[in-house]
Amino acid sequence: MQDLIIFGIISILIFLAPLLNKITMLPIVVIEILLGAFAFNVGLVSESVVLKEVSHMGFLFLMFLAGIEVDIKSFKTLGSSFLKRVLMYFFVLYSSTIVIVLACNLSIIYIAAFPVMSLGMIMILIQDYGKNEIWLDLSLKIGIVGELISISMLVLLDGYYSFGIGKELYQSIFILFIFIILIIVFFKLTAIIFWWFPSLRLVLIPADGSMNQDIRYSMMLFFMMIVIVSLLKIEAVLGAFISGMVISSFFKTNKELHHKLNDFGFGFLIPLFFVYIGTTLDFDVIFGNKDIIIHAINICFAMIIVRIIATSIVFGSFLKKIKNIFLFTLSGSMPLTFLVATATLGQNIGAIEREQYYSFVLAAIMESILITTIIKVIINMNRNKS
Repeated sequence: MQDLIIFGIISILIFLAPLLNKITMLPIVVIEILLGAFAFNVGLVSESVVLKEVSHMGFLFLMFLAGIEVDIKSFKTLGSSFLKRVLMYFFVLYSSTIVIVLACNLSIIYIAAFPVMSLGMIMILIQDYGKNEIWLDLSLKIGIVGELISISMLVLLDGYYSFGIGKELYQSIFILFIFIILIIVFFKLTAIIFWWFPSLRLVLIPADGSMNQDIRYSMMLFFMMIVIVSLLKIEAVLGAFISGMVISSFFKTNKELHHKLNDFGFGFLIPLFFVYIGTTLDFDVIFGNKDIIIHAINICFAMIIVRIIATSIVFGSFLKKIKNIFLFTLSGSMPLTFLVATATLGQNIGAIEREQYYSFVLAAIMESILITTIIKVIINMNRNKS
């Protein structure tokens, strides 16, 4: 009964979030986290194992939708010279991160956290300013690759903290490597089969949606991939992400399915995850320990610094103007969903302490609010001048 009451209260918070979004203009994810934190700290909700498990499904569904956003075929149109620049960008980005992490004697998970990227906030910026902005178009292309790398880093970190450096870790990496090769082969074979038998797509997902076969197929794919990677002792995130990429690659034209999945995910499961994240924040601990807030600010600065270094070195001549370099840097420095995801995984595998977890979530909130505001101010100032 207690769990039902908790879910009832959280469903009210999820309903209120869009209304408060219109009033405050804050990112809706930030509002969901803050509502969860408020509910927990005033005693409306308490810790619940059931809530934790269901919210984890929301997190995995978020990774599933992230996979749907990835268009593998688009990489072929970028050109080899641009892809080389992209690879150089990430090389400089991670090299700068490693230097900072080693210099500050931080946990290895920071190597994944500082450069982490997410398309979520970038897509919101595109809705506001369009793809015609050179810095935002580049940010989208970099974000796609960055999201793939971020997922890979989370999987590798999970293996490292689960097995340590030794035979089991190498075995885990080998299994991961073989699994990825098999997935690539699967993609190739499926593309050939669908090319020879295009009607097969309609067998899996009929044009007549009266039976909701598209949702049934997507959910089967989602859970089967999670089960497969879990049996292989690989982080479930990868299975969710790959299942999304399957939908993106072979059912790209089915826009109705994409809308259905987005509505299903962002209508309840994903907001539930972020409200749950809020319920893990203890205000007494956060505001009673200034080091948590200072560390959150340091995380924000570190994430911006490594991106400024990488952008200036690799894309300085491409972006030309300092304004574009700065805006591109800022647009990639607020990976709200993935930074929270990294912190969640880090706490679950014992890579970070509770205080560090609080700092990461605070940093994610601060970045989302401050950076979107700064970008808006810079663009409005530029428009007024012109």
